Amino acid sequence: MLPDLSFTYENAACGLVTTEINGTIRRANATFCKWLGFAASEMIDKKRIQELFTVGGRFFHHTHLAPLLQMQGSVAEIQIDLIGQNGVAIPMLINAIRHKQGEQRFDEFAFMVATDRKVYERELISARKTAEETLQSLYEAQKELHESRDILSIAIQSARMGVWSENLQTNEVWWSLELEQLTGFIGKKFGDTHEDFYGLIHPEDRIVFATELKKAADTKSNYEVQFRLQHANRNWLTMEGRGHAVYSESGEVLSIFGIVIDISDRKAAEQQLHELNKQLSISDRRKDEFLATLAHELRNPLAPMRNVLEIMRLKEKDNPFIHWSRDIIERHVSQMTHLVDDLMEASRISQGRLQLRKKQIDLCEVTLHAVETSQAVILDSKHNFKMNIPDSPLTIEADSTRIIQIISNLLTNAAKYTPPGGDIYLNLSHNGDEALLSVRDTGIGIPPEQLSNIFTMFSQLKPALERSQGGLGIGLSLVRGLVELHGGSIVAFSEGDGKGSEFIVRLPLSATQNDRTRTIAPKSITPLETTSMNNKRILVVDDNVDAAQSLALLLEMSGHITRSVNNGITGVAAAEEFLPDVILLDIGLPDINGYEVARRIRQKPWGKNIFLIAATGWGQHKDKELAKAAGFDKHLTKPIDYQTLNRLLEKAPYQA
Repeated sequence: MLPDLSFTYENAACGLVTTEINGTIRRANATFCKWLGFAASEMIDKKRIQELFTVGGRFFHHTHLAPLLQMQGSVAEIQIDLIGQNGVAIPMLINAIRHKQGEQRFDEFAFMVATDRKVYERELISARKTAEETLQSLYEAQKELHESRDILSIAIQSARMGVWSENLQTNEVWWSLELEQLTGFIGKKFGDTHEDFYGLIHPEDRIVFATELKKAADTKSNYEVQFRLQHANRNWLTMEGRGHAVYSESGEVLSIFGIVIDISDRKAAEQQLHELNKQLSISDRRKDEFLATLAHELRNPLAPMRNVLEIMRLKEKDNPFIHWSRDIIERHVSQMTHLVDDLMEASRISQGRLQLRKKQIDLCEVTLHAVETSQAVILDSKHNFKMNIPDSPLTIEADSTRIIQIISNLLTNAAKYTPPGGDIYLNLSHNGDEALLSVRDTGIGIPPEQLSNIFTMFSQLKPALERSQGGLGIGLSLVRGLVELHGGSIVAFSEGDGKGSEFIVRLPLSATQNDRTRTIAPKSITPLETTSMNNKRILVVDDNVDAAQSLALLLEMSGHITRSVNNGITGVAAAEEFLPDVILLDIGLPDINGYEVARRIRQKPWGKNIFLIAATGWGQHKDKELAKAAGFDKHLTKPIDYQTLNRLLEKAPYQA
């Protein structure tokens, strides 16, 4: 008697889960609950399916799995790791389909544990190794004819392979019982001649098969060849053949001997893995494209926020509340800008598009600048900071901006994940032809099993996720990418949870070290220019109305005469009417893009000398090259630093 459907559902060979389209689990079978270690009552109506995914899996669900279900109603053969109740990641293959029940839609998931596939691959490797060892044993056994039959029989029975041989003197072909079983010819006449045997080999493989056997016979070496052999049911089996020739005392080839292994399943698995790798490559490329677009889109709303902050600074009197409010907003806008920049940098590195501007620099000086950059976050947490750098310069061939970024990220990371009042140590030295930079802290530490993953994109430790400064998990991945671009390396050390951590960066020293005395000029903060002595006529073109109006207002408060428009066609017309000295021009406009606007303006007699500034969220090297080719004089990435803009405006010429 067959089991009822309820029993079959609960004890299916795969995990079955029904969710609402927002992921809320409405039903889960016993198999799924058993694999993850949860009771059904702990998940149903209490968890969303994406909450059981790893951090990377949740991101993939948000960017790929959920959109695919929405667009095409199903997904297949997606591999995602799920976290069991014990915290252990379980690799799963997922199939899902969306269907409608009445007025409500549900998602049906089928989960299959993927660890068996890895076991199967190990078994294949083990079988191949066994086969090779067997072949070697068989080859040696030919030298001792009185033992050959016994050894051959034992090898075939243990390895479950097929054996064949061809007598070149009589043209007879012999198959072992195991080979008959592999090909389905038990009790059937398969033919015992050379022509019969070759007739079962795929026509496209016969020449290759014969050529490999002849080459092995002529050179007295082993052959190895893959070919397709026809099964009794007319299907094709993919076989791997190995063997050698047997010679007379005079050196004449007497016969060809070999073993064959059915590798059809392995070939199918390799093809499936190839397709999966292809899909993963496409997904990885789309992820990089998504990150670049996300960074651009996040920069757009930051631009008017930064403009309004500068307006508040200019209008600010002696109101402590306004001063306090502006400082808070400014800190968080700066933090958001930093996160967006990290996203963009990580995307550039992963796509191999980050270009370094290397020159001879003193690593000691650069380290001091990096410490100055990170000083605020260290002081805010009341940490004890100690630094040890050598008196003589350490010269390296590097991009100083990127080296500051590396050191600043390590110091900021140490400050974030060290409890208030902790200790942070920075030590700079050299060992042979390498500079060694160490950042050590007394913070939350790193579990030993996480040390190998700490530099992976979006990787975060569980204690770090519970802290408010968790971030995106990009910083250390970005640091490693920048270090490796400079030909260096980075390693992390920690004795475990609560025992602090240490990051050691190694960078190659320049071949020529000089003995110059290091001097550091004090940095000064340039005050905001509010005078109208150098006022300009400025046109702002941006489809973001808030960004255009706030920037125009800020420029007016600095003494300039401004006008703002929100599309490209209107921008060209306004430029001809207004005849500005400077145009701040966005690239992504709704009608024609900023490059086309710049080209049209440059074609006009009145537009040849206007100072054109590209003000855009696209800030990669290729974007700057496109802007230059279109006729722009300068390129600024949103959110625009107002002091940088002021310096550009001072240098901009007036229209004649």
